[in-house]
Amino acid sequence: AGSSVTLSCQLYSYTGVSCDDWIRSEGIQLFWVNQAGVKLTISDSRYQISDPGLCIITLTTTLLNEDDNRESSQDLSHIYCQEF
Repeated sequence: AGSSVTLSCQLYSYTGVSCDDWIRSEGIQLFWVNQAGVKLTISDSRYQISDPGLCIITLTTTLLNEDDNRESSQDLSHIYCQEF
């Protein structure tokens, strides 16, 4: 088995209202996208995506032993958190 890597993305509100209330009122959603801008979904077998709250999402992947280290780190460097 390889090493597990978890990325987190958290949105903060500085408007004086809670982040959860602000994100609901603005209809904002956080998600992960790849380099091409394609949204990663729960069905993507290499990634485990969870959203423990409205203002935070996590993405976990396992770097496989047979993966070339450079390719693996490049793969992760092109994953972005976006709001919509």
